[in-house]
This record gives sequence, C-alpha cells and structure tokens, in this order.
Amino acid sequence: MKTFITAIALTVASLTAVTSFASSAASVSFPDSLAVTGINGETKFGAHQIQLADGKNLIELKYHDIFEVNADDSGAWVKSAPLYLILESDQGQYQAMTPVIDTEEEAYDFIDNPVITLTGAQGDSKDVALLTHHQLMAKLLLARQ
Repeated sequence: MKTFITAIALTVASLTAVTSFASSAASVSFPDSLAVTGINGETKFGAHQIQLADGKNLIELKYHDIFEVNADDSGAWVKSAPLYLILESDQGQYQAMTPVIDTEEEAYDFIDNPVITLTGAQGDSKDVALLTHHQLMAKLLLARQ
C-alpha cells in the first residue's frame, strides 16, 4: 500500500507543480514546527533542511507544536497528518515559513488550511498551499483523465 501511495505521489509530482522559482538544484529550510518526513518517496526522519533533486520534488511534511495554556499545564501537542508540497527545484536556497501561530486554535486553523511562504535568496516570496493526502490523490485522478 505504501509503495502504491509513493508511486501515485511521484506520478502527481511529475504531472503537476504547485510552484516554481527560476533556474537548477536547490535546498529548502523548514521551521521547527514543520518536519520533513519524506522526499520523492524516500523516508526522512525529522529533517528541517533538505537538498532537492533537479526538476519536480514531492516533499512530505508534518506539522507539530506544543502549546501551554497556563504555567501548571504540561502543554498540548498539536500534530497534523502528512502534508505534501510539490516543488519545482531551482538553483538557490529557500526558506519556508508558516504564518505566526501563537495558540492551539491558530495551529488547528493552519492544519485546516496549510499555506506556507517560500522565500528565495533574493527576497522573492510566494505563498504555497500544502496538500492533504486526499487533495494529492484528487490531483492524480484528475490529471489522469
């Protein structure tokens, strides 16, 4: 099943691109709250900076953060299911940023509508929506029709 999902995800990555910046081979840094769990079908464990292959890349991420309500509280973890970023790699380094998330409610809002900002070395930035598993599968099915 995992092989099937990986094959589908790579097919989607080859059929569509969510974003592109102009040029060849890049790296992307993610904030601590977004852990890379896979890239192009290969498992990564908790990486926050990755090197991209030339062309389209499928990056699997998970959001996680802890929020304390008061000083006596041990905190509540907020974690997402896997989220996917399809990224056309270009030469240079990019920084991915989530919106400011200060509360547990804002974290759940982000998980419901995961949009990050990618900023290039020259300061150019672009908002990019992360895909859920269902959205990724829908892209694949619609691309094959």
